[in-house]
Amino acid sequence: MAFINKHDLLKKGLQAERFKFRIGEIATMTGASTRQLRYWESKGIISPIKREGDEARVYNHETYIKVSMIKHFLDEGNSLKVAVQQTKELEKIWRTVHDVISVGVQGIGILDGEEVVDFGYFDEDHKQRLYAKRDDKQGIKYIVKDVADN
Repeated sequence: MAFINKHDLLKKGLQAERFKFRIGEIATMTGASTRQLRYWESKGIISPIKREGDEARVYNHETYIKVSMIKHFLDEGNSLKVAVQQTKELEKIWRTVHDVISVGVQGIGILDGEEVVDFGYFDEDHKQRLYAKRDDKQGIKYIVKDVADN
């Protein structure tokens, strides 16, 4: 396998804390109005990043995800209270997915002529690695390879 260790580069791309958005950007990206965002802020549902000397409201990636989910549940006809509760339940799942991906992805490379994602060692003895690739029929196909075969 022609393995390209871009682990650090991939990690930077998955570091949600690096992404910051102004209130207007969050509004545009989610479909929530700036008025809604300010109201949710006044109710303690969301909060901007605290920054010295800057009065502009800036939100982190986590807030973007939260606003997106709340807006989705509101658009389904739920009350704000219900939308916030449903969002809290989904946030736990979202954090787990993010953590698994950000910790699990070890790199990318070419295996048998196809681009794959390397998820690292599959077994405790470090004799096998787990890879995943896109597959038109299955969506994602997982491959376990002996380290000696690479």
